Amino acid sequence: MNKQQLAQKIWASANQMRSKIEANEYKDYILGFIFYKYLSDKEIKLPILMYHGIRKSTSAQNKYVISPDEFESDLKYIKENGYETIVVADLLDGKALPKKPIMITFDDGCLNNYTYAFPLLKKYNAKMILSPIGKCIDEYSKNGDKNPAYAQADWNTLREMLDSGLVEIQNHTYNMHASIGRVGASQKIGESDEEYRKNLSEDLKKFNERMKAELNITPTAFTYPYGAISKNSPDIIKELGFRASFDCSEKINHIKSEADLHELHRFIRPHNKSSAEILSKIE
Repeated sequence: MNKQQLAQKIWASANQMRSKIEANEYKDYILGFIFYKYLSDKEIKLPILMYHGIRKSTSAQNKYVISPDEFESDLKYIKENGYETIVVADLLDGKALPKKPIMITFDDGCLNNYTYAFPLLKKYNAKMILSPIGKCIDEYSKNGDKNPAYAQADWNTLREMLDSGLVEIQNHTYNMHASIGRVGASQKIGESDEEYRKNLSEDLKKFNERMKAELNITPTAFTYPYGAISKNSPDIIKELGFRASFDCSEKINHIKSEADLHELHRFIRPHNKSSAEILSKIE
């Protein structure tokens, strides 16, 4: 029995103790124990790709917007080169990971992620992590605008994607992505530490509450808008119960403990480059 198999056996036995241990304490304790005691000598190499929009219009394609064909090419490359897509839950459930794990992440929650990316996920049986903006979801759920050129996903769209089992939804702030006077969810100049803690906490809690009410989920990860991180951000994120977070630094992740799941790095996928050119960075 190898160490990962032993870790899984411990996890299964621990499930029988669930009624005796409070849920959050249970998860923190058991997962921490497995990582430290049984997996600490096995480093997980985890490349993560970052996408935003997908449009058919060539005039709209740029660093942050690619074509449907480019996304399909990436999925083909991933599959043909032995990679298997995973989501945050796969890192937290104590089960063995595939030999070559990779993450696909989409930021902001554009409706075109549903229009173009979602059908391709189903075609290739691939998973992705979607980090939408809470206020935008509420607004587009009310106005009913379904134009993939600019609209954002609504709650019904997210519910369908979530129910597929291929899409994991995480927190990208309720309304701090485009806040005036700050970059993303970072601390404003002149904003005290106490004010920042209050403002960031209230915003992220609000989005968590909306997701619980609409989708019956509690996000496990926070995606930093623009990758902007202030000195106090990581502690606040952890105190709010997020088990992982994503930044925008283009590096490979090397995971040896659960502590390494914060500020996970991601490679942006721009338009007008081949899948081989982009994905060769992760080899």
